Amino acid sequence: MKQVLLSILITFFSVTLFAQHESFYDFSTTTIEGRTYPFSQLKGKKVIIVNVDIYDNVAPDYAILQEFYNQYSDSNVVVLGFPTDDFSSIHSQQSYDDNTYRLLDYDVTFPMMQKTNVIGDNISPLYQWLTQKSLNGKEDATIIGNFQKFLINEKGEWIATLAPDESLFNINVQNWIQND
Repeated sequence: MKQVLLSILITFFSVTLFAQHESFYDFSTTTIEGRTYPFSQLKGKKVIIVNVDIYDNVAPDYAILQEFYNQYSDSNVVVLGFPTDDFSSIHSQQSYDDNTYRLLDYDVTFPMMQKTNVIGDNISPLYQWLTQKSLNGKEDATIIGNFQKFLINEKGEWIATLAPDESLFNINVQNWIQND
């Protein structure tokens, strides 16, 4: 009986520990065009995940993200945009698809994903992983608004989060890109 109980406990803890340290590469999503986008294709690259507002596309924020992507995409760095209306004060009758044209206005060429819940009861599994230490193995993070950024290293590990007003051009991000 003790051996059975011990075996069950070991199995439980093994499964729990495995689940708590999922890799970024275990996830996939769907692009704005409707294609499956497995994150395993990004192995060996540094990834910056950004939640963006789908209704109130702020030109300076998109322009800065695009500038960063243009500057570093040849350096094995990928920016992924995750549109959300979780922080929008606009309750538009327009659909998400009706608003994708705005991306063309800002010449966005980095990969954009389908609408994603980044907070709340319907938070996506990826954003659960990004914001919960018990899943990412590093740190809890609170998403405070649109254009919050998450840094993922070449091994699929959570590295840091940057507040919406923190620049990707800051010295810490530059050092991470060049030295990590």
